Amino acid sequence: MTVERRGPLTYGQLSVLRSLEVYGPAGQTVANLVNIWELPAWTDVLHAVDAWQELVRAHESLRTSYREGRDGLEQIVHAYQPFPVPTVELAQDTLSAVAEVSATRAAEPIAVDTPVPWTAFVATWQGDAVYFVAVIHHIAADNGAVRILEQQFGALVEGGVLGPQPQPVDLALAQQNDGRGDKPVEYWIGQWGNHLAEDRDPGDISRRRRAMIYSLDGMRSADEISRRLNVSVQSVVLAAGSLALMRTKQQDSITFGLMTANRLEEPWASMVSSLNQCAPLTLRADGDMSPSEFISAVYRQSLNSYFNGHFDVDALKNRLNESGVPETNPTHFSLHYNFLGKGDGEPALDSPLWKSVDWRGSRQRIGPNFHLRVAAERGLFIGVGASEKYLPGQQPAVLAASIEAGLLEMADESVRRISDLSLAPLRDIGQEVCRQN
Repeated sequence: MTVERRGPLTYGQLSVLRSLEVYGPAGQTVANLVNIWELPAWTDVLHAVDAWQELVRAHESLRTSYREGRDGLEQIVHAYQPFPVPTVELAQDTLSAVAEVSATRAAEPIAVDTPVPWTAFVATWQGDAVYFVAVIHHIAADNGAVRILEQQFGALVEGGVLGPQPQPVDLALAQQNDGRGDKPVEYWIGQWGNHLAEDRDPGDISRRRRAMIYSLDGMRSADEISRRLNVSVQSVVLAAGSLALMRTKQQDSITFGLMTANRLEEPWASMVSSLNQCAPLTLRADGDMSPSEFISAVYRQSLNSYFNGHFDVDALKNRLNESGVPETNPTHFSLHYNFLGKGDGEPALDSPLWKSVDWRGSRQRIGPNFHLRVAAERGLFIGVGASEKYLPGQQPAVLAASIEAGLLEMADESVRRISDLSLAPLRDIGQEVCRQN
């Protein structure tokens, strides 16, 4: 393929590549993001494929490869050309049927040195196009970028037109010329080492699974606390989650890797690429603190981590080593927290998410041992993903339900100390019934 242009990597792209080094060749599929988009009834196969091809034309990250060049890592943007998008006939016209086929595709590694960092197909039922599926490497799109792609795909299917889009090479060049780039590195030089060794354990390859709940009461409580204390909803949920996890692990401190999306500044907020990075946050709980004091402390500390979560991970590693602090990969933390913002809509009325727990399995065996993921609709989606070694048995479900209970308790101003908070689940946690996804 013809090379259109070359450039350095953005901070987010570099972080993704360095994270993959921890996983090794066997873990490359960890970076594959699966997207299933339902097609309008009148959409035919060619119409859906044309919409996707237009996205590939508009967004350079969907036709970019990465390699080590003379001056270090570089991204190579390849000229647009139509890429094959096959059709797959489903055994049933159901979301579970397309999800099963999609999972098979997602289990196939996508190499970062290929000019096509994705695989896609149109799912058909009795010859009619019903879903479009895109499996995209995380370096080409993070969760925020995936939402952008889904919105633009829908607009194109409806006959819309895309204008010029912000591109990763331009952001990378802007970052190189931005004097602020060194400040987060200096901040972490002073902060590094506060994390606990056990919160960075990469050796856990036991089975992963996720317990999810949906809570209207949890959302109301988080909103109420947020307004009363003038803090973010996500820090309120993080405070409840950290307390629940500390009690489960019988620790008085815990270190999370905060997933920082870095999607605040225009024009980069609407860019399709990976802007995600991982910034450490160590939280400590004193049982005599009031819930309000603890939540406010979590808010202040997390703000510092988010604010400094935009940096060159290679520069940080090199500076740490030069200062006598051995560090091989600043991106690696075993415990992640990710506030996803808006969710995928209200759950179905018969979903177990409302009153009990929805268990989900995973083919992943490496990466984070624990992952607290939260999204918000009218209620909170609270997902606790964990390895069997880190949270055995029913503990992921208990923890998810305990976070909900903690939010309700912390909204009650009569509770004076966090040691007096009851985190006992208020819902039936059910039995673990995992489905692979």
